[in-house]
Amino acid sequence: MTTIALFNIVFVLLAYLAQYKSKEYLLKLSFFLIFLFLALRYNYGNDYPAYIDDFLLLASNNSFDYTFKNEYYEKGWLFLYYLFKPFGFFALITVLAAFNCFVYYHLIKKYVLPGYYWFAVFLYVFTPGFMVLHCSAMRQSLAIALFLFSIDYIHKKDAIRYFLCIGLASLFHSSALVLLPVYFLGIFDWKIKRPLAIIFFVTYILFFQFGALLTPFMSIFMGTKFESYLRYEGSIEMGSGLGLILNSSLFALILFYAYFQSKQTSLFFKIAILSYFIIPLSLNLSSLVRIGMYFDVAMIIVFPATVYTIKNPTIKVAILAIIVFITLYNFNVFFKSEVFKESFGTYQTIFSAPQYY
Repeated sequence: MTTIALFNIVFVLLAYLAQYKSKEYLLKLSFFLIFLFLALRYNYGNDYPAYIDDFLLLASNNSFDYTFKNEYYEKGWLFLYYLFKPFGFFALITVLAAFNCFVYYHLIKKYVLPGYYWFAVFLYVFTPGFMVLHCSAMRQSLAIALFLFSIDYIHKKDAIRYFLCIGLASLFHSSALVLLPVYFLGIFDWKIKRPLAIIFFVTYILFFQFGALLTPFMSIFMGTKFESYLRYEGSIEMGSGLGLILNSSLFALILFYAYFQSKQTSLFFKIAILSYFIIPLSLNLSSLVRIGMYFDVAMIIVFPATVYTIKNPTIKVAILAIIVFITLYNFNVFFKSEVFKESFGTYQTIFSAPQYY
């Protein structure tokens, strides 16, 4: 964890310096270093060993048909395995890392003010469900990146290209199909006014109380559309409830300031609302957490925009401090978790691999 934290501090520091006009290039440098971190990783993450084993298994067979007989992976991912067979698994990881950094760099560059570059990069690298977890969830990471890439098509009202991007994403992770309706969040210029914000927050609270009533219907949907997701099913512990209170307070804050956002930034706020709705529902159907990963990344834009919109400097600093604290706390908890600490605890590079894969 210490090594990753030190890397992350460097990434954030460079992004902080990039706010100055003469040092804008440092944001690119920050993401170039993130690219190296992602491209050179080896055996990092719970699923990494399975991915490399399956790549070697499928690559050892000369038949194109054999590759596509695999029932676990989507066809797009199998095609990548076949495409990179002559170059190796490490080459595949490098290309995916490059695309990932390209998408997140342009996302932050376009939708975040220079003074908050550091905050957006901080959220990306320190929120355990983003950069770090994506090192393991490779297929969904690619699908999420394609979704973020396609958001510009929503703003341009280019339905064909948006749906093509989501269709492509679903070839790597079938769950991406849930993103098809997101297009309709952005085609109309509607604001989240105060009455609607209250309705959203009350609905969010009611989901905690009555979300269990929806579980049978959601289970049928997940079982029908994304049967493989049910293997993630298990219980989610509530903990002390302090984190829930803080996150709910942040949700209320996001709803309050959503009205003051530009049309382009407002779309990310609407996506973030979907992310918050999934929180109470996932307590009864934990596989929904994986669906929520698509919407969670909106926070990289939403939190900086929210903090910037706050006029009172004392409140602004207080909210910023709370978000940083929650993020660092979750980062620490992640690396001490029995589920993740072994596979994520030690960062290794491909230079420590016994051979080139």
